[in-house]
Amino acid sequence: MIALVSVFLNLSCATTKADWDRFAYGLIVGLGGTPPGAQPQATLLLYGGPNSTTYLGCLNCSPHSTDSVLNQYGPHGSAYSPTSIRNRYSEYGSQFSLLSCCNPYALDPPVIVDRDGQFYGRLTLNRYHHQAQNKPEVVEWLQRVVCHS
Repeated sequence: MIALVSVFLNLSCATTKADWDRFAYGLIVGLGGTPPGAQPQATLLLYGGPNSTTYLGCLNCSPHSTDSVLNQYGPHGSAYSPTSIRNRYSEYGSQFSLLSCCNPYALDPPVIVDRDGQFYGRLTLNRYHHQAQNKPEVVEWLQRVVCHS
């Protein structure tokens, strides 16, 4: 935990998206809570839209994976893709869409689930949503990298 806090404090001065993406990858990999030496973690998937049926990408896949939300050239990490939370004009990355992780008042932000359907919360800046994934580091990553203005 001390190491994570130290890395987080050092990154608070970071200015590049790549630094934050590397940090987010390590952080999101830890959302499932698997301790070191245990079985590999579940793959965390992001779904949005009505009834959470639109696939928005993989949260803890390698940043080089086509499916990764951290792959800026992939369909789920591009700033131009309609199915990317990093597209500030899409319904999943807009500051105004009720389906977006970037709207602090979103009513139906994207859900985080694994391949077995286990629910890990919602990826959102709406800190008051009863299902929000409120880890400070996740919120910080959303604010600085995904939902930047």
